[in-house]
Amino acid sequence: AAISHKQVIEIAYHTFDDINSQRLVIVHPYLLKEYNRRWFLIASAEQDGKLLTLALDRIEIITPQPAHVYHDFEGDLLERYEDIVGVTLYEDKPVEHIVFWVSDTSMHYVMTKPIHESQRHYTKEREQEFRSNYTMLENGAFFSVDCIINYELIRELMSFGKDLLVLTPASFKNKIIDKISNCLSWYYWVPK
Repeated sequence: AAISHKQVIEIAYHTFDDINSQRLVIVHPYLLKEYNRRWFLIASAEQDGKLLTLALDRIEIITPQPAHVYHDFEGDLLERYEDIVGVTLYEDKPVEHIVFWVSDTSMHYVMTKPIHESQRHYTKEREQEFRSNYTMLENGAFFSVDCIINYELIRELMSFGKDLLVLTPASFKNKIIDKISNCLSWYYWVPK
């Protein structure tokens, strides 16, 4: 109701990092967005105008603030979220062209349930070019997405395990390698 009535609200919520303490913030609510069966409120903080993404299940109390003047979001909010997977929007990061390979095991899944709406499947000459550059990758298929790199994109790509390999850009590939190495180092500590 606060969104449709353009009403400023105060929210008491707890973060993912600290579920035992509440924080209060006055926001101008703009949009409800669903990702991975969880709903989020997209709003700007009254204090500094910063765009916030707040998980609804972390909000404890909503208090209307009728004395505060509501400020509409300037621009197209939905357009800003077109370049990401999920809800984590880094306004200062560019859209990256990410190329990846998917094994035969997961190829049809990725084809029928794209990771992002910009997903492209490479065939013919472009596929042959990738095959000559990555000779160790037999079978499977090559894809790309054009996205801002965020937590949800990394998590989605890594969820395929060895069935999906990020090829470019090198900086993103190295970030994935670091995350896998870090994960592996934790497993060495677990008794067999």
